[in-house]
Parts: sequence; structure tokens; C-alpha cells
Amino acid sequence: MTTQSIARNLGVAATWGITALLALFWTGGAWVAALLVEWAAGAIASGAALEAGRTAVTLPVPAWLAFWFDPAFLQALQSALAWALENAQQALPFLGAAAGWLVPLVWVAWGVGLVLLLATAGGVHLLLRRLAPRTA
Repeated sequence: MTTQSIARNLGVAATWGITALLALFWTGGAWVAALLVEWAAGAIASGAALEAGRTAVTLPVPAWLAFWFDPAFLQALQSALAWALENAQQALPFLGAAAGWLVPLVWVAWGVGLVLLLATAGGVHLLLRRLAPRTA
């Protein structure tokens, strides 16, 4: 084997190794996203998220946060959150039912991303094979 063929083979191996690592991270991210979507939809449907939001709105602003942000801005943010929670109360049944199609949508996005990742790796593989000089 020549130095060029060794370099080409190392490039191909690195391409697929990096692709496997990215696919692992992509799959883990999709798994966590699906769990979070399912949990959030359950919390919204049960009303627990609304109660947690109401509790968060009534909490006093910590002193260290007032150092970084204007207290008037933080109070306006709390009142906007309270307004959004009150208006979102009508949409809670729809948001709870959305888990039925949001979790599969996460896995469809995962599949599309994985196909694009594998297609990119395949293209890089072919490019490395084609552009590398061949020995006689």
C-alpha cells in the first residue's frame, strides 16, 4: 500500500466514524426531544403546567436577578406570563391532544435528518475515492 492509499482509507474511515458519532448524538437528541414533548403534553393536558406557571408568576424576583435586569421589566414579564397563561387555558385540550402527532413528528424529523447525514457521508466517501490520485 502506498501513502496515498493509506491517507485515502484513513479519510474514508474518519468520515464514517464522524458520521456514526453524529448519528449517535442525533438519535439521543431525538429521543430526549420525544420524551420532553410527551412529558410537556401530559403536563399541559393535566393542568399541572398551568398551576406551575401560576406559581412561577407569584414568586418574588430574586435580588441577584434584579441586579442584571430592571425590576420593572421583570414585573412586566411576569404579568405578560400571567396574561398568556390565562389566555392559553382555552387551548389546553388541544395542546394535550397534540402529543398524539408531535412525538411521531419528532421521529419523522429524526429519520429525515439521519438520511441527510448518511447521504452527506456517502457523498464525502465517493468524493474522497474519486479525487484521490490512484497508483498504477
